[in-house]
Amino acid sequence: MTEIIVVGYQNYDFSKSLVVGKIAYEDFCLNLEDFDGLIFTSKNAIYSLYDNATKYPKMQVWKQIPSYVIGMGSAKVLQGFGGNLAYISRNGHGEEFAKELALILDKQKKYLYFRADTIISKLDKKLKDDGFNIVSLISYKSICMDAHKNNTPPKGSILLFTSPSAYRFFLQNFSWDDSYIAIALGKTTFRAFDSKIKSEVSQTQEVYQTVLSLKQRFQGN
Repeated sequence: MTEIIVVGYQNYDFSKSLVVGKIAYEDFCLNLEDFDGLIFTSKNAIYSLYDNATKYPKMQVWKQIPSYVIGMGSAKVLQGFGGNLAYISRNGHGEEFAKELALILDKQKKYLYFRADTIISKLDKKLKDDGFNIVSLISYKSICMDAHKNNTPPKGSILLFTSPSAYRFFLQNFSWDDSYIAIALGKTTFRAFDSKIKSEVSQTQEVYQTVLSLKQRFQGN
């Protein structure tokens, strides 16, 4: 049977998983009252803010500031922490999110974008180029983990990569086999793939739904 493996930062109980990286939250303490809105393109950024606001109570004001997020997963996390959800992107792609924000943000206001140390979509640059007052803060970073060679996916595996760094860290651990098919959880991850490999973009940015779809397609269940 064809193996379907989620490659990323955590194990999933509904699919075989391959953990190739971990997330480290940065330490920061800011005067958030200086900002009129908060922007998130990842659940990890929300977790990082929550973690730091717990350590530095003066940042608890973040819950009152309108937040703009990408994807339902991030929206659920934000609301679970008591955040003020102002907008959810209509899709899960960074470039499209930047275009949506350009239509609704106020150029007279100041926004804080919580980002990873390495990003591909360049959302902050696009908005700055459009004349918006955007401050970027690296709130978390991705770290490669050593994966045991015994975990090398068998030939013909379907590999679902949850982020560009997941793909990058996979290649730091394993050699790519031409029989693999790479599935990207979003266009940004897809652009990180080598153009020579067999690959495609998932129809949804939800891991669970994508795995179900892949199982029906490749395993017939």
